[in-house]
Order: sequence, then structure tokens, then C-alpha cells
Amino acid sequence: MDSRLERFRTYFERLDPDSRPSSVLGEDRYAAPPGRAMGEQLASRLQLAPLSSHLVTGPAGTGKTTQLYLAAEALRSAGDTRAVYVDVSLQHDLDQDLSGVLVVLAGLELAKLVGKHGDDDVQAARERFRRWAYGYREFIPDDPREYEYDDYPEPDEEPGTWRRRPGVIASPLPPLPLDSEEKIEALKTLKRALPDGVRHVAILLDSLDRLDDAEAFRQAVIDDVRALKQAGIGVAVVGPMRLLYGPNRPIVDMFDQVHIVPAFDVTQGLEGREFLLRVLAKRTDESAVGPEVRERLVDASGGLLRDLLQLTRSAVEEAFVVGADAVAPDHVTRAVDEFGRTMMFGLREAEVDTLDTLRRRGVFVPTNDDIIALLVSRRVIEYQGTTKRYAVHPAIEPLLASLQRKK
Repeated sequence: MDSRLERFRTYFERLDPDSRPSSVLGEDRYAAPPGRAMGEQLASRLQLAPLSSHLVTGPAGTGKTTQLYLAAEALRSAGDTRAVYVDVSLQHDLDQDLSGVLVVLAGLELAKLVGKHGDDDVQAARERFRRWAYGYREFIPDDPREYEYDDYPEPDEEPGTWRRRPGVIASPLPPLPLDSEEKIEALKTLKRALPDGVRHVAILLDSLDRLDDAEAFRQAVIDDVRALKQAGIGVAVVGPMRLLYGPNRPIVDMFDQVHIVPAFDVTQGLEGREFLLRVLAKRTDESAVGPEVRERLVDASGGLLRDLLQLTRSAVEEAFVVGADAVAPDHVTRAVDEFGRTMMFGLREAEVDTLDTLRRRGVFVPTNDDIIALLVSRRVIEYQGTTKRYAVHPAIEPLLASLQRKK
């Protein structure tokens, strides 16, 4: 293979913002953020209070998935508490009903943790969760005296035939209601069979921040998280950022602890800037992405880890396509312009005016769904601190200025 192609392909792969945390850590692509990482804090809190519930939130692209995975890794080798990382989106269609899904996923993961076991109750609990997850077939007896309380045939079913009981995971149909008490007892049965030395277990549920429907998330919290706690299982859930604002705020109060993974303010804080530069140093080398280029990429990212990786990847692609051996400032300019135009796509006039008001006057108040949507979509970035600060994403700021000059 051509050495230049191989070199750029390696950069391209190492800069993939959607890389699984296990590969990032395994290939030494991880750079620790300043201070004590949220994943370490979450692990410590679950050790101290194994039955606690935690909401993890923050802007998209700040590394929440990696921190959740780090928490699970930290608990894997510490004390009597274990945590299991679960990416819900890889096992269930988030557009479908979430009722019962989180509890069923927890049951499946506990069954894996328990492993092979000779106890009949444990095996029965394992089988129940498998059935609840993926559905099963059952025979409809010919003799009505053999019917159970819920086994009577439906109008379109014939005695002496098989019926299909659908599962809840990735089902195109709404799942059948599941008896919460039965699920809780099955979880407790599996929990009693945990390996020696493991007294507690926590389930870390990723990807629910992709839910646009706050009500669906609220219902999952009320039903499934409460059931998990009653079964003696700790839980951490990555939830939508919009929960922090407006009428959705009561959902946050259902959790024992809230962890916000913030964007790094690269214009007013050296620690965040140095962290993002370390990220680039872990995934590229100066022969391809030099110091000046790295500084420009950090500025353009707005302090968002995912956007930094995506912009750098796009700049690397630009350099390769034009035959360059290294990323130059003009490659960054094109990558940022393309990224900004993509972020501007679909904005309505009122939203553009809101963004321009923030750009010119620094005024932004998240008071309604349309304005909050600008935060959720990262067009506006919120920086934590003694006083919150809001800024237009640097990739769209020059486009806004250009629009105003044309008016």
C-alpha cells in the first residue's frame, strides 16, 4: 500500500468521533480531561451508595460515552460493586416504546454476569428475561380447562395452534405490559447469584440523550429506573440536555445525582485548551497536523470534543484529496466552512436572529423549546463556571456575520 495513503488512512480512523470507548482506550487514544474525570467521580459515588441513581447529561460530543465506560471499568476491579455499560441504541430502536426495555436489558446483563448456574430459579429468571426481550412462541391448548389466566385465545387465534408473544427490544409493535413485580423478583434472583465477592451491581445506560421526546424519557425513569432501584440495582442514565431547562426540570429531580459533562471554554481557560491539544497529539502527529493547525482546530471546535475530532478528520481528508502531505490552514478553513454550513442548514429566520443577537450582543436566555433546541443542537454552546456563558458555535459565527453584511 502507498505509504501516504496508509498514513492518512490511519489518521482518518483514529479521528473517528464515533469510535467505541473500548477501542479508544485500547489503542491509547484517550486523553484525561482536567481535574477528576466525571467517570471516576461516578464510580466513586456508586461505590459509596450502590443503590443510587444518576443522570449524566451535557452537550452532544463532550465525551459522556467514554466517561460512562470509564466508570464501568473503574468498578470492574474495585471493591464489591460491579457496573455494566449498556449502549441502549445498539440493542433497541429508540423510536419504539421504551416501556420495560431498561429493566429487561438490565436482566440480560445480570444473566451474563452470573454466568452458568445450577439453581433452577436462576435459570428460570434468565429464561424469563430472554423471553421478555426477544419474544417467544407458546401453544394454545385445545382444552379450555388448561388455559392460564392470560392464555385465552384472541378472536383471531384458534385453539391447538401456536401464538407469538413479542419481546420489547427492537420490536416494531408496542411491547406487551410486563408485571413490574415479576421483573423485580427475577432481577433479585439473578442478583443473589452474582459471583463471589460481588455484592452490588450498577447498570450504566448510554444513548438515551438521543431521545427528542422528554415524556418518553420521563416515563422510562418513572417505570424502569424505579424498578431497578427496588431490585437493589444502581443505575446511571445518559439523558437529553433539554432536561436541564424549562418544564422538564422535575425529571432531573427524580435522580439522586446529576453529572454534567461540559464543553471546555477554550477562549477563557487554559486547562480545557491544553486538554484538547493533548487529544490531537494522541491521535495525530505534528508531521501531518502541526501546532498552528491544531490551535486553529481547537478554536473552531468551541471546546466540544466530538466537533474537534470531526473538524480535524475533515481537514485531514481535505489535505489528502488535494495531494498535500500535511494539513495546512486553508484545509482547516474549508473544513470549518463546510461544517458550519451543515449546522446552519434548516434554521428558520427567528433562530438566525437569536443566534445573531448572541453573536453581536452576548444575549441568550433559554426560555422556550425553540431556543433550547439551539443549545441541544450545539449551535449555541453553554460553558459552565461561576457564571454560565453562552456563545455561538465558532464554525457558524463567520456565516452569521456574512449574512448580516448582505442585508
